Amino acid sequence: MPSYGSTGCLLLALLSLLLCLNAATAVLRCWRCSTDVSNGEFCNDPFQPDSISEQQRYWSYVNCTYSVGVKSVNARPVCKKLVQEVYGKRVISRSCFYEDMDDPADKCAMDQTSSYIKTVYCRTCTADGCNGSGGISPLLALLLLPLLAALRQQLCK
Repeated sequence: MPSYGSTGCLLLALLSLLLCLNAATAVLRCWRCSTDVSNGEFCNDPFQPDSISEQQRYWSYVNCTYSVGVKSVNARPVCKKLVQEVYGKRVISRSCFYEDMDDPADKCAMDQTSSYIKTVYCRTCTADGCNGSGGISPLLALLLLPLLAALRQQLCK
């Protein structure tokens, strides 16, 4: 097999480093808003994040990976959308949440609430903004690292 020299090995090393950084610094970002606050109308359905101001985006599109106070080692950060009727008024909220990895996807819809609150819809997801994530996911980056190591071993002899 031909040798690709130090340039090819250097490029593989840089690609591996970038994948490691992506996996290590992955942050889940979620929308945090509610229609029952004075400036929360943008949180309504249909949700249109392109129509909000930069200030609203700054305060409402937040890092959800911070985990102080999480009681379970099996907990993971998720984005949550909740639609409830509170005293008969429809309230839509979007937030960060921590759920147990073993919980079913619809568990939040089954959570108990007060008698004056009726949960209409509740779902959690693990992609940025619940709309999918751009770029390489941390899991994919971790899966690609062994492949790059094997490729490096073959090319950089």
